[in-house]
Amino acid sequence: MDVQRYISSGIIESFVAGLATDPEVRDLHSAMEQSPELRTAVDAVQLDMETYVNLQSIQPPAGVKDKLFLQINNDQSSEMTDVLAAGPAPAYEVEVPRERKPLKLVHPAWRVVAAAAIVGLIACGYYINQQASQDNEWKTKYEALVNEKETMLAEQKVFQTRMEESEHMLATIRTMKMVPMYTVTPTRPGLLATVYWDPKSQEVLLTVHNLPEPAPDQQYQLWSIVNGKPVDAGVFDMSKATGGFQKMKAVTSAQMFAVTLEKKGGSPTPTLASMFVAGKVAG
Repeated sequence: MDVQRYISSGIIESFVAGLATDPEVRDLHSAMEQSPELRTAVDAVQLDMETYVNLQSIQPPAGVKDKLFLQINNDQSSEMTDVLAAGPAPAYEVEVPRERKPLKLVHPAWRVVAAAAIVGLIACGYYINQQASQDNEWKTKYEALVNEKETMLAEQKVFQTRMEESEHMLATIRTMKMVPMYTVTPTRPGLLATVYWDPKSQEVLLTVHNLPEPAPDQQYQLWSIVNGKPVDAGVFDMSKATGGFQKMKAVTSAQMFAVTLEKKGGSPTPTLASMFVAGKVAG
């Protein structure tokens, strides 16, 4: 089976992005059942896309909506309960004398009424004070909600920008040649890295799926190979390459790509004994 035909045709990227036609999906599934190497290449593209999208994604804070509505409902219920419990305000009748009469000593019963009126005025003042305090509390909560809304809108804008960048990156990758690089020695099985190369723009992107962490004084270096001659494509940072895509040096021509382990900062010529992965560019 010509695995390189599937890799260079772009059907793998269309399949992973959900853009492949039904006949293409059936053909690719049938081919993957016959070729473990093709299955590995499909898994690598899927991992590349999921890694990049997950890195750019930003999720809004969980439970914000439920928390806001629960707080508002609780406060409104508490306020309604206080109003119902207070009942109607007491009414007082004031008797206006029709004619001037001689002054009389106040009856003890009226003293009780006056005391009750004073208590009512005190209670009324307390209620007004409490109402003012509650109004201030509501104002504080409202301002907090406004600030939180503005924060969420700002985060949403950042998220939208990163989503657009992700879509642009995926569209760019689909136009580039995908070059899977596999283990070159049996003593280091399961190693995998992938190069995306655009011969027209000469742009090169690298992502690492499985390479051992180098020593502090060492660094991995990418090479493009033309007619058996290696050309330096730059050293790369493992943290960036394993967490997404790292842009490498421009490559004008390449028949193969390979990664070697060199001293920190790179080497003018590759150490062939330290070659970890390599892969051919599909024609």
